Amino acid sequence: MNFNYLKLITKSSLLVVLAFTSCNNDDDNTNNSLETSKTDFVSTYANIAATNYNDSYTSALEMQVKIDAFLETPTETALEEAKEAWLYARDFYGQTEAFREANGPIDNEDLLASEGQINAWPLDEGYIDYVFDSQNHSYVNNGLIGDDSFEITEANLISNNETPNDDSISVGWHAIEFLLWGQDLNYNSETHQADNYAESGNRPFTDYTTADFATRRSTYLKVVTNLLVNDLKDLSDTWATGGSYRVTFSALDTDVALTNILNGVGFISNGEVALERLDPAIDEGQENEHSCFSDNTNQDMWANATGLNNVITGSYTAKDKSLVSGTSLIDLVAEYDTEISVNLQAKAADVITKLNALLALNKNFDEIISEETLGSNGPAGQLSSALKTQGTAVADAATELGISITIN
Repeated sequence: MNFNYLKLITKSSLLVVLAFTSCNNDDDNTNNSLETSKTDFVSTYANIAATNYNDSYTSALEMQVKIDAFLETPTETALEEAKEAWLYARDFYGQTEAFREANGPIDNEDLLASEGQINAWPLDEGYIDYVFDSQNHSYVNNGLIGDDSFEITEANLISNNETPNDDSISVGWHAIEFLLWGQDLNYNSETHQADNYAESGNRPFTDYTTADFATRRSTYLKVVTNLLVNDLKDLSDTWATGGSYRVTFSALDTDVALTNILNGVGFISNGEVALERLDPAIDEGQENEHSCFSDNTNQDMWANATGLNNVITGSYTAKDKSLVSGTSLIDLVAEYDTEISVNLQAKAADVITKLNALLALNKNFDEIISEETLGSNGPAGQLSSALKTQGTAVADAATELGISITIN
């Protein structure tokens, strides 16, 4: 037998074995790299969530100090300072909306206070306090504050929240907002038309001094503020390093954690901010505006869109101006499919572009939506469309990562 031929066969066989082994090693390395990227993204999300919730809690504490100071000595200046503190704290809470619908503590009232106790809306003003009767051009005293038989306690307010109707809101951010600003009537006393969009609610500080039910109103504002601060502290504590939910979250299977995260981002982008906050407001008007008493809805949109962008880009600017950053969803998806990653990045950038266009109008949100209709492609509608498209891009990214999510 030809010796050289035998050598060639042996050498060829060896090369095949080596090649096969090498391919296996490459596959293993690739899989390990992908798993590491998934783990890094999940870890980045947890770090952002923990910092954001802590910022929301500490800024709410500052608001509580200002509200307490106002209630101690009610003046117009003290009321304005309390309002400014509410607006400042809202920016941080609004960004945490990106962590909802992710099977976390904010979604599970068996773990902590539910989102409905913290941020439920739209709110029926008459359920809490006096309201303006536009037909008779007079104010009507009613609501829980005007009902002397109702004892204003934390437990009673919680049990009456969203009871008997969904808009029977008694606690949370928007209850405090209403108690600070009062109704935003947009009311022109000369024409008797609701067309004065430049004005927000204008509750006088005397509502807490000489007005009917001033003492009950003060008690109500103090109780709901304390409740909100305590609820935000619970969220901050449970997400902090070593916190009960942080431990649970860190122990989740990576794909389970990914599913929860992306379901939240996709749903809040499409199903919540676009379909629940923007579209109904465009279609039905101010009563569906998210922060209608303070006219803070444009800034709410900034906070919600920014919170989603924080997760997608893996970066959050904290209250102390430090940067919490790490592996982004864009980075993670790029390891699977560059085209889908580039598309996600483009859709996320378009949301910010449409948001900036809305803010650049320098008009209150209620005026903006008064000038467009659903489907007219106005600035609020364009932001809604961009958020829906971003939600779809997140769903496409999830599919590429081997998971399935629901975005509406």
